[in-house]
Amino acid sequence: MRSIEKAEQTLKNCLGLRRSDRVLILCDRNTLPIGQIFFDASEKMTMSPLLIEMPISDHHGMEPSNTVADAMIHSDIIIAPTTFSITYTNATRAALARGSRVVTMPGITMEMIREGGLDADYPKIAKDIKRLGKRFQRAREIWITSEQGTDLHASIEGRRWITDDNGLCNRRGMITNLPAGKLFIAPNEKSVNGRLVVDGVFIPRVSGIVEMDVKSGVASNIKGPGKISELLNRSRCGRTICEIGIGMNPRARIVGNLLEDQKVKGTVHVGFGDNSTFGGDISCDMHNDGMLLKPTVMIDDTLVVKKGKFVLKI
Repeated sequence: MRSIEKAEQTLKNCLGLRRSDRVLILCDRNTLPIGQIFFDASEKMTMSPLLIEMPISDHHGMEPSNTVADAMIHSDIIIAPTTFSITYTNATRAALARGSRVVTMPGITMEMIREGGLDADYPKIAKDIKRLGKRFQRAREIWITSEQGTDLHASIEGRRWITDDNGLCNRRGMITNLPAGKLFIAPNEKSVNGRLVVDGVFIPRVSGIVEMDVKSGVASNIKGPGKISELLNRSRCGRTICEIGIGMNPRARIVGNLLEDQKVKGTVHVGFGDNSTFGGDISCDMHNDGMLLKPTVMIDDTLVVKKGKFVLKI
């Protein structure tokens, strides 16, 4: 299937695009060709879509300009194939409050458009994720280990599992991240303790092992590539663990890009920074995820994933 046809499929099946919808495409220099594909697809299906090429942000969660924020709140649909995520921004929260439907695709590449997890069987993934979330909705703790040295405990009591399942964003005020397919939660922030070793991608175009100690939710003794250490050390919020997620999309592949990598079935990602949009207590202008490629996951006394493979039947 050609790229523009996949974009049309996304607009139709995911967003339920109507002829009267005001569509805004947000991209930057790195993702302009992808933004153009979604613009061309939108132009065939609706009236007068708008494409804005933004400056490349410094990090995930950085606020867009006032001009972009104003365009967002006056749009019915926002499609954001950008280098860094705009999901955890006040501009996105304001647009959602006004009823915009938002699809974010931070770091998406042409290869992912052509061959990535967008083609997954989302109804099947949705059933699996909902079953897993329901099974552990009253769980008290999660324990993550790995052969690389991770040994991390956290309380999840009273927190709600979020199902990024079916890739649908067809009602007012909805937001999704494509390709979809993960189950995640905001742990009780001060309960997170232990050792974390990230062996997958952390930020775009920077790779390498990242090691850290975690006490009362905050990372310290961070060792790894300089750009990652600098990013995490910008603020206490940037070093605070805010999310634990499990990949559930069997079609997703490890491509060195968080957008798809964190959906790969059996992986784990650990988020730092803002979690105010999914049940946590942290609000700031940063959100970054680090990948664990072959983790072992225990939820309460149940073994869910062993060395990157699901062992729990769902």
